Amino acid sequence: MDHYGIICSTGLLGGQWYLEDFDPTFDLKKNIYLTTFYSGNVSSEQWQSLFDYIDCYQVDVRQEKIFSLDQIRAAHDYLDSPQALGKIIVLNDD
Repeated sequence: MDHYGIICSTGLLGGQWYLEDFDPTFDLKKNIYLTTFYSGNVSSEQWQSLFDYIDCYQVDVRQEKIFSLDQIRAAHDYLDSPQALGKIIVLNDD
């Protein structure tokens, strides 16, 4: 594991909300920052503040790349590559 970094848990789809045998103090001891995001904590005022900021500072928020669900391996490979600079989208075409 490299020194330093940020880990953000943003979605849990497996029905289990914790990691067994995980001790954040021990397992992330190399100056790694752990945070979480829960969309239920976001208000309409916070969204509007974000949109106002984007508009005021002309922030480019385009998606970087779009993959279909059958390209999930390629999506993961891309995210692990040095070419990945931002968020990607994976579409379920069903």
